[in-house]
Amino acid sequence: MRADVDRLWRWLRRAQPPRGTLLRALAAGFIASLVNVALLVGAVGLLVESATRPGLRTVLGALIVIELFAFLRSPLRFVERLSAHRLGFAAVSRWRRWLVLTVGGFSFTRWRSFAAGDLLERSLRDTDELQDLWLRCVIPLVTSGAVMLLGDLAIGLMAPHGRWWSYAADLLAIQLLGVAALVSNVQPLLRRDRVLRRARASYRAQLVELSAATPELALLGRSDFAAQRAATSVERLRRAEAAWANRHALSDTVAPAMTALALGALVVRPPSAALWVVVAALLALATLESLTVVRNALDTAVGVSAAAERLEELDDAPRRGRVAWPDDSSIRLDHVTITEENETLVIDATLFVAPGRRVALTGPSGVGKSTLLRAVAALDDVAAGAITVGDVSVTDVNEVDLRRRVAYVASEPGLTRGYAVDVVLLGRTSSRNALDDLAAMGLVADASARWEELSRGERARIAVARSLVTSPTIILLDEPTSGLGANETAAVLALLESTGATVIVATHDPQVMAWCDEVLELSAGALRDVRR
Repeated sequence: MRADVDRLWRWLRRAQPPRGTLLRALAAGFIASLVNVALLVGAVGLLVESATRPGLRTVLGALIVIELFAFLRSPLRFVERLSAHRLGFAAVSRWRRWLVLTVGGFSFTRWRSFAAGDLLERSLRDTDELQDLWLRCVIPLVTSGAVMLLGDLAIGLMAPHGRWWSYAADLLAIQLLGVAALVSNVQPLLRRDRVLRRARASYRAQLVELSAATPELALLGRSDFAAQRAATSVERLRRAEAAWANRHALSDTVAPAMTALALGALVVRPPSAALWVVVAALLALATLESLTVVRNALDTAVGVSAAAERLEELDDAPRRGRVAWPDDSSIRLDHVTITEENETLVIDATLFVAPGRRVALTGPSGVGKSTLLRAVAALDDVAAGAITVGDVSVTDVNEVDLRRRVAYVASEPGLTRGYAVDVVLLGRTSSRNALDDLAAMGLVADASARWEELSRGERARIAVARSLVTSPTIILLDEPTSGLGANETAAVLALLESTGATVIVATHDPQVMAWCDEVLELSAGALRDVRR
């Protein structure tokens, strides 16, 4: 349980909410909860007092106060919810910023370690769930605890003065016992919650598997096998749900049991007026609401623990370079070895590319050309050796400088959906006229054309234009002309040549290889010269 508490605490600290917002949320929650208790105690107390003092004037002042409480309860609750949501929004904003910066720094290999392509979307949903830590956990826990303590203090100060402290201490002990019982049930709930999550995941996976295999099994006359597999998965899920529900039922009994104990303790009380006995009983009865809030807050912590665990898996801060872009932009590979999915693609490769040179990288499909380009762009990791620009490792270069100076164009550009013209400049500070570059490659920019409606060749040229908008020093391209004709290819190569940048291009296109100053072949992990 300690690890789970530490995990949630780390996420609370990572939120770093504005102190003023936090204090307003706590104050609003405390006052709103206090007014609820005061309205209950005041209304019933007024009835008792009016029964012993039938004169209207004797109860008029108390009636006015109670009416004010009743009038203010709804606006106070609104202020409480608004303050808590502002706090949650501030927390989510910080969590999302952390998430985008962290996930955005993943290497390509690490991205592939997550099976689903919607990692960022799922993680954003997890950060949304985490805001319940503030809305339904921290704020209610603090305010309920404060209200219980204030109620105990009020009992101790009742008339006859000094006689009620013993019962106030008993009530405090009962409340602490209730909180301890609820907290002690959190760890078993967490264990059963994990089992339940695994059972649900297995059930969903089983549904996907059986939906694909059942038609074939039916043709083979083995529908009973599919039914047996489904029944096993359903039974596992049923047992997990029952175990969680049984454990959760224990938490449901704590608040009523402690409230009954608090009311029973009133048997031992000092001689006092009926009004004060009723007030003490009502404050003891308010323990039911307070402990119920505590139970719900702890349930929330258990519920969001899954989101915290998933996000914790991402919490491996990537290295951030701090070195400025060097004056010497030559590229060096020094005994580089690259592996991917336990397969060695590049073995002890050494290469030097002078500034402004054009290098073609060829070889059979799947040998690792794309992986090598990503490593040069510091988008993937090397298993051994070093890749440097000048005398600086590419991983040590400041990220902003690196992305402005080094452009990488994938073989299948997966750019943001939307209008093609907008895609070219999205997130970039342009130092070139992108429309002129598009025209130079034979594309007339149509403001209404959408990225997802373009052909492969059109997408490739737009991706090239996007890569040039920052006037990069090094351009890395992966099969940029595979969907183009000879004239279109010539236009793309002419535009690249006009930049004067270093170009390394993975290609099988003879026209591109003839344009390059040298050709290297990657085969069986070895990098060798074909033409210099």
